[in-house]
Amino acid sequence: MTDPVIALNDHFHYNSKMGKALQQFLPPNDRKMIQLWFDKLINMDRNVEQMIIRSDYMWFILLMLQGRKLRDPFTKLPPIHLPPLKKFVPLHVYEEVLISNEPNMIYVNRKSSDDILNLKEKKTHATSCSSLD
Repeated sequence: MTDPVIALNDHFHYNSKMGKALQQFLPPNDRKMIQLWFDKLINMDRNVEQMIIRSDYMWFILLMLQGRKLRDPFTKLPPIHLPPLKKFVPLHVYEEVLISNEPNMIYVNRKSSDDILNLKEKKTHATSCSSLD
């Protein structure tokens, strides 16, 4: 079985590479701002709780970057201490990002639940937001 710390680190670093690629589609000022967020998140590796929080933020940032638009609170400098995502991102922003990405996720509805469960078991780099459960 995989060590949770290793899995969280692998998950984060995989998603951060995706984020760096998508970052290039943003206007220059937004690119600089999201880089500050990436820099903040990369240093959140002192304990499992921080690592879960940073993975949740990276997951959400990836969704936002797919829409090629930064939304609050990511248009501002990251705070010194990041709370869990659900306590920091306004609900309406969270909903907007999910709705704007709905066309990218429509393939999930075309699979049976058995296929989805099998797919989840095979994937090692799932993107999910654990703190929004």
